[in-house]
Parts: sequence; structure tokens; C-alpha cells
Amino acid sequence: MDDRSQIFARWSWAAVITTALACEAGAQPPSPPAGPVAAADPPATATAPATEAPQPQVCTKRGRLHRMFHHTAHTLQDDFIGYPPAFVEPPLGYYLNRQLAVQVSKADMHRFTVYQTDFLPDTDRFSPTGASRFNLMYGRLPAWQGPIFVEWTPDQPELAEARRKAILATLATAGAPIAPERVVIGPPTYPGAFGTEAAGHFNNTITRSESASINFPLTPNESARMGVR
Repeated sequence: MDDRSQIFARWSWAAVITTALACEAGAQPPSPPAGPVAAADPPATATAPATEAPQPQVCTKRGRLHRMFHHTAHTLQDDFIGYPPAFVEPPLGYYLNRQLAVQVSKADMHRFTVYQTDFLPDTDRFSPTGASRFNLMYGRLPAWQGPIFVEWTPDQPELAEARRKAILATLATAGAPIAPERVVIGPPTYPGAFGTEAAGHFNNTITRSESASINFPLTPNESARMGVR
């Protein structure tokens, strides 16, 4: 602590102590006079108007320390704690929409990844499914600032490079050329399931879809339209 900080600290404590002593001294009743006290005169016949008893002085001064704590408390209330009676309840579906927005943002990496199954085997030409996915990716590309991933082929590195060049050439032909650095080769972010795990997920999906109409009744509108009673 430097000399200025020490002087300021001493001055602050001195100001606090002085203010407290002044408040305490002002609140005490006046001390009785020293020496013998003369006898009081007998009361007169006419009654004098009653005078109010002196009230103790109350210190109303606010020191710097009090103002500092008062300002800090209001800052915490305004910026962090808030005022619960004034809270606005979010509308119905607010948190559900927030959750769906997070899921959509996490799916962006999948939307801009070209997998091996999007190409014909051992070629750089799109399969029918890959061409459909590429069309969707092309429509979303103006709003995407990230890279386009091409799934690698570790056993055939030249094949992955040929597919990368094919994507750049297709975008240039379609009138939307991008920087070559934005198309990269790498492992897929969401490779999916394989083998027994994939078969189990597929069977569970089919089973749950078939049992949905039995476990969950139709809405009144659907029931009326389909003639179900």
C-alpha cells in the first residue's frame, strides 16, 4: 500500500469515528449544571403556557461509507438480482423453442458434411441421395460461414481429394464459388452407428412407430375425420 492509500484509509476511518461520536453526542440529553441549585419560585396564579420538552438531536448525515454500501446494494439489485414482482413469465413454448434451436444449431455440422455414401462407390460423382443433400446444402450456403467437410477415405487419400475438387467445381459451375480453403477433408462429426447398434436403433424406431397408434389415441379432429368412434 502506498502513502496515498494509507492517508486515505486513515482519513476514512477518522471521518467514520468522528461522525459516530457527533451523532452520539447530539443524541445525549444536556448535563445538569454544576454547583448548588437555587430554590424554584412558587408558581404564579396565572398558568403559563406549557413548553415542549427538548427533543434529542438525531444525526442525519450520510458518510461516504454509507453511500458506497447503498450504491453497491442498488447496483446488485438492478443488474444481478432483479425485482421478482416485475418478472415477466415467458410465453408458452418458449423453453421448447430454445431447446429446438440448440438442436438445429448442432445439426449444422451434419448439413455441411458430404459423406462417402453421398458419392458413387470409388468415384467422385454424386449418388442420387448425395445430389439431393448437395442441393439442400447449396441453398443454405449463403447463411453458413463455416467449412464444408468431405469425409475422408484413409485407404484411398487421392479419392477424398478428388471428391473435394469435384465439390469446388460443382459450386463454381452453379454460380456460387467459394474459397478452396473452406472445403476440407476430415472425419465426420457425427459418424452414426454401425453393426449391431445400428440394427438395434432401427428396430426400436420401427417398433415405436408401429405401437404409437395403439398407445396414444388420435386427436378428436383426426378421429372424426377417419370415422373412428
